[in-house]
Amino acid sequence: MKRWVIVAGGDLEPADLKELRREDRVIAVDGGVLPLLKAELPFDRAVGDFDTLSGEGVLALKKRGIRVEELPAEKDVTDTQYAVEQALAEGAGEILILGALGGSRFDHSLANVFLLEKVESAGVRGEIRNSHNRLRLYTGNGREMIVERGPFQYVSLLPLSERVEDLHLKGFRYPLAGATLLRSDPMGISNKVIAPRATIRASSGRLLVVESSD
Repeated sequence: MKRWVIVAGGDLEPADLKELRREDRVIAVDGGVLPLLKAELPFDRAVGDFDTLSGEGVLALKKRGIRVEELPAEKDVTDTQYAVEQALAEGAGEILILGALGGSRFDHSLANVFLLEKVESAGVRGEIRNSHNRLRLYTGNGREMIVERGPFQYVSLLPLSERVEDLHLKGFRYPLAGATLLRSDPMGISNKVIAPRATIRASSGRLLVVESSD
């Protein structure tokens, strides 16, 4: 199944766009149009209220034959949420969100992180990524999540639910066996993978898995 990449209008470095593959379906969200145009990278459509793009910019997109969906400024969803819901409706097998973090609006960054729950609830793999971080969701139901040792130095496990029960970590610098993590106690910060493949397993609760580098 196709991977869909959503390029949002948050902080985006040129290196982040190297994540794009030729076969990806790409939706540019509002200001996310600009780095794609600058890098001369193709995308399938542009969506948003385009408050960061002039009317002339929108017209230029249409003249290039790019599908543009202009959304009202006042609506019940964010532009990025709209793009995620489009990708899910069109059968995405995986969703990667770039440009989801940073900028002056922390609320938008946090809202984008929570969109990973919408993606997972639809049975689709989702992640947020930039040059320094990779964010994924783990739902505790007894299954394992594999974290491979790679370019990221740290792995932090942050409960999104009030509690994460019966947590087992193997292959990490700080292993756990049957532990409980609380959302109010960030003890899962800054672990490290020391085996080629580490595993996370819990019986209940939901974790935000953040791989990061300095």
